[in-house]
Amino acid sequence: MEGKYILKHKENPVIEFSLDEDFKLIDLEKPINEERLPFGLKYRGNEKAYFRQMADWIEKRGLPEGRSDLANIKFNLKAANSAEILMGSYALNLSDHYWAHKTDETINWKDVNFFDNDFENAIDFDTSFIECGNNKVIVAPDLTVDGNLKKKWVSRGAERYLLKEGRWDEKQEPFNEVIASKIMKEFNIEHVSYGLLRSERKNMPLCICMCMVDRNIEYISGQYVLDTEEKMNRNNYTRYIDICKKRGILDAKERLDEMIAIDFIIGNTDRHTGNFGIIRDAESLQWLNIAPIFDNGNSLFYNERDANNILMNTDSFCRWFRESNAEKLKLIDYPKWYDSSKKNTIVNIVYTNLLENENTSKTKCEKVAEIVELRLKEFENAVNENIM
Repeated sequence: MEGKYILKHKENPVIEFSLDEDFKLIDLEKPINEERLPFGLKYRGNEKAYFRQMADWIEKRGLPEGRSDLANIKFNLKAANSAEILMGSYALNLSDHYWAHKTDETINWKDVNFFDNDFENAIDFDTSFIECGNNKVIVAPDLTVDGNLKKKWVSRGAERYLLKEGRWDEKQEPFNEVIASKIMKEFNIEHVSYGLLRSERKNMPLCICMCMVDRNIEYISGQYVLDTEEKMNRNNYTRYIDICKKRGILDAKERLDEMIAIDFIIGNTDRHTGNFGIIRDAESLQWLNIAPIFDNGNSLFYNERDANNILMNTDSFCRWFRESNAEKLKLIDYPKWYDSSKKNTIVNIVYTNLLENENTSKTKCEKVAEIVELRLKEFENAVNENIM
C-alpha cells in the first residue's frame, strides 16, 4: 500500500503525501486546503514544520505501540506496523472526519465513513482478534482508536458504542469509568456517560459509552487547540482558555476547571492533551463547545493491587501542564457546581462500585474510598479559601 495518498476532510481534499514501503512519510505536497489540515496552524506556511506535524499525525492516528494486543493484530493482518494497518482502513475513525486513500483510487466519503456505514469487527474481547485470513484488508474503527487499552466499536442501528477492557489482574479501569461518570452526574458536569457490561464467554468486565460525535460534528484534541498559535510566554492552562475564547467558546475556563477538579478527586494519572479538547462543526469548522469529559479509567489506584502499598497521599500526577493534580487546583475558580452535602454520596459511589469488581479486595475498596473522602475535604478547603 506504499505510494501516493491524499488526505481528505469529508469530501474536501486537504493535502497529498507519499509513504515509503515501511509506511513512513517521505514527501508532502503544499496544502490544497490549509484551513482543514489536521494540526494547528502556528507554523503556517512552514514546510518543514508541516512535514514533522504530518508525520506525527500519521504515527498517532494508528494503534499505539503500547497497545496490549498490537502484536496479535499485526500478526493476523500480516502488517509490518500500525501505519500499514491505518492506511488499510483509509485512516478513518469515529472521532473526526479525516481519512486518506491512494490518489489513483476513486472513493467517496459517503460510502466508507463509519458514521453512516456499517463496518467490520476486528477485535473480539474473548479471542483478542478476529481471524481475517487470506490477507484480507479489514476496514474497521477498531484499528484506528487511540490508547493502550483493548477497545472495540460496535454499531446498533444509527448509534456507535465504544467498548473498553481493563488491564492486569484487577481489570479496574472499566469500573473507574463508571464511577467517574456517576460522580459527574451528581455534580451536573457534562461528561460522556459510561456503563458496565461483561464479555460473553470470559465474563470480562467492560465499559461502554456512546460515540460523542456524529456525521456533522467532530472532536478536536487539546493539542490541536494549543497548536493553533505560538506560546507567547503563557502557561498552557491560560493559553488554552484564551484560544478557546477567541474562537467563541466563552465558558472554556469553567469547563476546564471542572475537569481539573474531577481529576483531583479521582486521582486521574492519564489526563493529557489527547483526551480533552473541543467539538467543532465539520462543515463550517466553527468551534462549538468544550468536549464532554471522557477517558477517566487510569484513576483510583487502578494499577495498585496491594492495598498496603497505597499511601494515604491525596495528590496524584497526570501528564499535562503542571504535573500535580493538587497544584492545578490553585488555578481554578470557586466552582458553583460543588455541593458539600454530596460528599458521603460520592464516597459511597466509589466504594460500592469498586466492590462490584470481584478482582478487587474489600480492603482496597475501603482504602480508596477513604482517600477520596480526604480529597473531597481538601477540595472543600480550597473552595473555601477561594471564596473568603
